[in-house]
Formats: sequence, C-alpha cells, structure tokens
Amino acid sequence: MEIRRLVLGMVNAYLVKTHSGSFLIDTGLAIGRSKLEQALARENIKPGEIKLVIATHGDLDHIGNCAYLQKKYGLKVAVHEADADLCRTGKRLSNRKRKSSTFTRVRWSVLNALIIKPLMKKFPLESFEPDIILYDGYDFGNIGFDAKVIHLTGHSAGSIGILTADRDFFAGDTISNRKKPAVADIVENELALAESLEKIRTLNIRNVYPGHGKPFSMAEFKL
Repeated sequence: MEIRRLVLGMVNAYLVKTHSGSFLIDTGLAIGRSKLEQALARENIKPGEIKLVIATHGDLDHIGNCAYLQKKYGLKVAVHEADADLCRTGKRLSNRKRKSSTFTRVRWSVLNALIIKPLMKKFPLESFEPDIILYDGYDFGNIGFDAKVIHLTGHSAGSIGILTADRDFFAGDTISNRKKPAVADIVENELALAESLEKIRTLNIRNVYPGHGKPFSMAEFKL
C-alpha cells in the first residue's frame, strides 16, 4: 500500500494505491478542482480509475468535488450515514463552536466574511447522493483496501477516521497538524469529541494523516 498526500490549498486529500486499485480520501474544495486533477495526473492516475472516494466528513472542503467526480467519471462516493444529509442538501453545519483564542476567532470571522462566503457563492457545493453509507467498523477489505471505519463524532456527527491494517490513520478533521498535532478546534459536540479521543487512544496507530497539515507519527501527538 502506498499513500500519497495531495495538497489542495488549505486542505489535504489522500490517494491510496493498493494492488487492487486506487482509493481517494476526501476531495478538497470545488475551487481547487484543477489542483486535484493535476495532482492525480502527477501520480499517473486517471480519475476514472479510482475505485472509491471516501469522505471523512461532510464539510465542503472535504466533499467539494464529490458530485463532480460522480457525474464526470462515474465514481462511487462513501460517506458516514450521520453526514449524508449534508451531501444531499449542500448545507453547512451552523451549530459548531470554535475552541480557540479570541484573536483566532476574530481572524476566522473576518476570513469567513471576506473570503469564504464570497467563494461559496461563486463555487457553491453541488449536492449529491452518497453511493455507500458508512458505519463504525465498516470494512473496505472486500474491495481491496485493507482498512476499516472508525466513527469519530465531535467535529461533526458523521466524522470518521480510517485505520489501515498497517496502522496508518486518516483522521479527517478530528486531528490536525497546521502548526503542531492538535485536536479539532471546531466542535459540534464537545462530549462526543472527548469520547472519540478516548476511542483513538485504544487504537495502535503508527502514523496520522490529517485533513489539514503534514502527516506525522502518532508518537509526536500527546492526547
């Protein structure tokens, strides 16, 4: 198994190459579509060759190109059942809190008003129907990807991690690494996030592949 990080602006997607084919974890924003296709081309992968697209959760920077990949290339998209309605409606979660300093919250508020909202109007999220509904423990082994779903509520109700047999862990936004390894600072449910972190502690993870920032060894991260 080979893991390739695809940097799509502020967010990551991951291309996982196996003997059975390639799998794409997350897709980036619609505005970064050309970057996604260019990154796949550099890996000598035609989008139509991807066996499955797996979304770690329903935020627009992770599912922004799912509808496009479905329609243009006929790819199947897998999403956890609790975030499936975000895909169907194209809505954003509005009841989440940001756990950060006042300066950071103000900065994000300004960015949201000046950059994010205008971009969303120009590149609206295309709604789509997930082809596969995921659940905790879902096993991708029958399609050639030796990995399973770990349901990680907190950042969103349908956030997941993906743990491979080699103990590599795709964390979505539950864990990030913008400056250093850290727990999600945008939270829908703090108690649920705490329970998810307890679940992560029980996993024998080797390397973490976050939705934002560089991959890192689990030994670097102190939960």
